[in-house]
Amino acid sequence: MAKGFMTNSVDNSAIDPTELCRLMLNDTIEGIYFVDRNYTVTYWNNSAENITGIRADEVIGRVSTESILHPVTIEGMALNGDRSTIRGAMLDGKMRENEVNIIHRDGHQIPVLLRTIPIKKYTRIVGVLEVFVDFSNRQAILKQAKHYRELAYTDRLTRVPNRRYLDKFLKARHGEFVERGVPYGVMMLDIDHFKEFNDTYGHDLGDEVLKLVASSGEMMIRETDLFARFGGEEFIVVLVGTNSQNMMVVADAIRTVMQNTGVVHDGKTLQVTVSIGVTMARKDDTIDAVIKRADQMMYESKQQGRNRVSFG
Repeated sequence: MAKGFMTNSVDNSAIDPTELCRLMLNDTIEGIYFVDRNYTVTYWNNSAENITGIRADEVIGRVSTESILHPVTIEGMALNGDRSTIRGAMLDGKMRENEVNIIHRDGHQIPVLLRTIPIKKYTRIVGVLEVFVDFSNRQAILKQAKHYRELAYTDRLTRVPNRRYLDKFLKARHGEFVERGVPYGVMMLDIDHFKEFNDTYGHDLGDEVLKLVASSGEMMIRETDLFARFGGEEFIVVLVGTNSQNMMVVADAIRTVMQNTGVVHDGKTLQVTVSIGVTMARKDDTIDAVIKRADQMMYESKQQGRNRVSFG
C-alpha cells in the first residue's frame, strides 16, 4: 500500500434507515404514533407513553378507526365518529391540527396540540401519523401572562381599563380614522360633587361611587368600544364606527342610568350624577385635541348646572 493512502473500511455496525428513524422518533418531545391503512397501530413512541401513561405494548396491534387519544376540543366536542381525526385524514388525505384535551390513563386531562398527518406513498395513503405535544406548561405561562397583562392595563379599584390601556386603544382607533376613515367619538365623564362625597361620607363610600360609575358605564357600551378610567373621578368612553347622533344617545343613556342608580349609605340611597362632554374626531385632529375638546365640553356641562351632556 502506498504511503499516505487509506482504503475505505466497511462499517458493519451501520444502522438500518428504518431503525434509525424509529430511534430518532423515540427521543422527540412529541408523542407520536402511527396507524396503518387497516387502522392498526404499528408504532407508539416513548413520549406518547410518557404523556399518556399508556405503554406501547398496550396499543401496538390494536385496531381502531378512532384516535387512540380520545381527543376533546376546548369547547367540549369529542373528535370521534364522523369527526374522527384518524378516519377523516385517511379518507381525504388532509392534515388536521387541533388544540384538544386528552385523558391520561390515571384520569386527569392533558391539554395538547394534536396534528393528524396522512402519510402517502406517491398518491396512495398508507396510514396516518398523530403527533401531539403537552401544552400544560404553555397554558400556565399564557395564563400568567394574561394575569400580568390585566394588572398592567386594568384600574385596580374600578376594574375597568386604565389610562395606559386607554392610550393604546385611542392610538389604534385614531390610526384607523386617519388611514381608513373609520369614525370614532370620545366622551369625558366627571362625577358631580365627588369631593363632597369623600368629605361627607368618607373615602370608602367615594370608592363605591367610582366602582358604581365604572360598572354601570361598562354595561352601556358594545364590546368594540371602551369605558376607561382617565384619572381621579374622570372616565373616558370611546365609541368606534359611530356618529354624533349616536354618541349623544349613548351619553344621555349613561347619564340617566347613573342618576337613577345611586349608592346606599345608612339605609338611604344617595344620588350619583355625572357631567359629560362629547365630541367626534375631526380631520387633522390629534388624539390630544380630541380629548381636550371632550374635556372642554364636559366643563361646559358643569357650568350649565351639571348632570347633563354637551357636544362640541
